[in-house]
Amino acid sequence: MGRSGFLIIIFICTLATANAQEDYNFTQIDSSTYANTLSENWDEVIRMGNYALDHEQDYFYLRLRMGIAYFQKNNYRAAAKHLEKAVAFNPDHGLSKDYLYHAYLYSGQHDEAVFVSGQMNDKMREVSGINNKHVFNYIYLATGPEISNNIEDHEFGDMPRGQSYRQQDLYGSSYYTLLGTKLQLHPRVSVYVGLSNLMISKKASLQYRWNRPDSIVEYDWGFEKFLLAQASIETQTYDYTLTQYNAYLNANIILGKGWSLKPALNYINVDTRSINIENQSKIVSDTAFYNSDTDSIAYFNYRDVSFEMKPTLLTLNNVVVSLALKKKISIFDLGLFGSWSNLNDFNQIQFGFSATYFPFGNLDFYGSSIFKVLTQEDETNLIFSQMIGMKLTHFLWAEGFGAFGNLSGTNESDALSVYNISDEIHLKTGINLTFVISSSVHLSARYQYLQKEGTRTISGMGIPGGMRTEELKYNNHSIIGGLKWTL
Repeated sequence: MGRSGFLIIIFICTLATANAQEDYNFTQIDSSTYANTLSENWDEVIRMGNYALDHEQDYFYLRLRMGIAYFQKNNYRAAAKHLEKAVAFNPDHGLSKDYLYHAYLYSGQHDEAVFVSGQMNDKMREVSGINNKHVFNYIYLATGPEISNNIEDHEFGDMPRGQSYRQQDLYGSSYYTLLGTKLQLHPRVSVYVGLSNLMISKKASLQYRWNRPDSIVEYDWGFEKFLLAQASIETQTYDYTLTQYNAYLNANIILGKGWSLKPALNYINVDTRSINIENQSKIVSDTAFYNSDTDSIAYFNYRDVSFEMKPTLLTLNNVVVSLALKKKISIFDLGLFGSWSNLNDFNQIQFGFSATYFPFGNLDFYGSSIFKVLTQEDETNLIFSQMIGMKLTHFLWAEGFGAFGNLSGTNESDALSVYNISDEIHLKTGINLTFVISSSVHLSARYQYLQKEGTRTISGMGIPGGMRTEELKYNNHSIIGGLKWTL
């Protein structure tokens, strides 16, 4: 046998010996994971546990120990995966449910935590430090202003040359208030009910040029009338408030095996004004000149330009119906969602995909990406949203977010937020801070920046085609404070 053949035999024997050394039986796996759990050698518990699962060895204590190991390493999502299996093996084991409850809680899966606590008896809940079951889960209050530079930047001043008429209806600053509560109707079913109010200041403006024969020149033989050398400008404004009331309802239904279903309904009542412009212009005949010597009069016709704003009460009843289906897979929460809405007498259809991810299996760092498509009449808009959150201290979390695309007509957060104003919204970005005062009291502060675009209509001899729509860009800044009280 040659040298090369001899080396191959040695290599094969060495590989077989190494594989044999890694070939653990049930007794070795069980004793190893037990001993390393007692000694808190969590990495070895996880390594041996994964080896056992790879070799089709799966049982209650293996899953329990792996769940505890991941829990102690703060990977609560992975812990929940193994603890779910442990509870399935032994539904009456209190320690498994205790760890599973807290794994859900510490990874932000509150509805799943409630579901587990609903399977515990009163004694078990007391041992786990869980409050007795309440129908009311929590109460949430949010309120704050949104400041806009729209009216300040786009109020009518001097009318540009070449223009003879222009009109606009501007959105101004607003104030928002929300009161909501979450009800636990069943271990698998929770319902959120919210009532909100939004008040937006608005300013309608109208501006036009007019001219009348008010210049009179007297002569020895009589007098003559002339139009003014420079037309006068008339400006009318009307300040009013758009008031909106929302009644919101959603349900989160836990289907099992990581699946959940969330239907939602948002009814929106809008009280505003419809600004109608009445054209009162007419052709008027007036004296051109008078000759006293011959007692003769000449006349001429001119257009007496006049417009008047006629505001009338307008009530709109908007509605949004949405449905979302979610699946938890490892560190991901994946979702498909869709909605139908009727906003301001236009129909919208929205659908999309969401992915929320927890790279470390906890709330120390997480993110969410959302892609959605909106169709309204003959238009289709694509919107992308991104959120990144992280734990800054033991009591403070921060989330940065942004949405890109025309948000007008869309909804988000399971139809809780609806963008039903007529102006376009091209960018939304901001930051949300959550302060954990105690296990039952959370405070939040949310800053949001919006880039919006409205329009004004202008006409005149100096405009191609005689009339066009002018874009008005403006920015809004909002600061919303929130209080969440868990009962």
